[in-house]
Amino acid sequence: MREAIANWLLCTEQPFKTVEDDMYVKMMKTANPLFEKVCRVTATSDCFKVYEHEKKKLKALTKAASKICLTTDCWKSSHQKIEYMVITRHFIDQNWRLQKRVLSFMHVPPPRTGFDIAECIYKCLKEWEIEDKIFTISADNATYNDRAVKRLKEIFSRVRKLSCGRKLFHIRCCAHILNLLVKDGLAKIECIIEDVREGIKYINHSEGRRQTFSNVTHQLQIRDQKLFLDVPTRWNSTYDMLSFALKFNDAFPGYAEYEPHFSHLLSKED
Repeated sequence: MREAIANWLLCTEQPFKTVEDDMYVKMMKTANPLFEKVCRVTATSDCFKVYEHEKKKLKALTKAASKICLTTDCWKSSHQKIEYMVITRHFIDQNWRLQKRVLSFMHVPPPRTGFDIAECIYKCLKEWEIEDKIFTISADNATYNDRAVKRLKEIFSRVRKLSCGRKLFHIRCCAHILNLLVKDGLAKIECIIEDVREGIKYINHSEGRRQTFSNVTHQLQIRDQKLFLDVPTRWNSTYDMLSFALKFNDAFPGYAEYEPHFSHLLSKED
């Protein structure tokens, strides 16, 4: 039962103090009158035991792989303002199934140089005992990643030979390259995007404005009556925003007649 509780805490990301909650204990005793309450300290210990058990299983699975490809990414928490890095391994198991497992999720203290990142990655590989199985590593095109990969090449070259003369060791992230290309393209119509974005913000600012816009779309017999606001850092959401805005192309001028302060109308050329 304690192992099941630990798995539930981990999988649902519950705080450890949940096991001491009166309603939780009541629910468990209702389901099983023989249930014995555990404290948060015990629950924490059980979670670490589950982690160590799963880690051993994953080590055994990984050891069977002949080659392993890594992906890594770094970002800063918007709330904590702390920089993190995740390392993920990809490999084909004995049944020819593609496996994807997180190796580590770690805090990388500033200044987070390429040397620091390389050292963190290699330390992680040593811990998992797979430093001799690495085939490729994929990362985005940040300068510090280029330096990190260069440093890793130097480390690996001292202990073993890299496949294909190191030519395939660094695989650049295609998704990141595509993202940069799209952002360059969107920069050409940034003024239009900003007008659409601000117009949607204006309409969504209050219930009264939304109701007025809804009335206009109803008069024009436009079925879609909900505007979509993008997340500026995600260009796919910008595409969705523009696609939705096109459906309301005739509604914006009509809305402006009711809202004289609405100043985000696009020209015919736009």
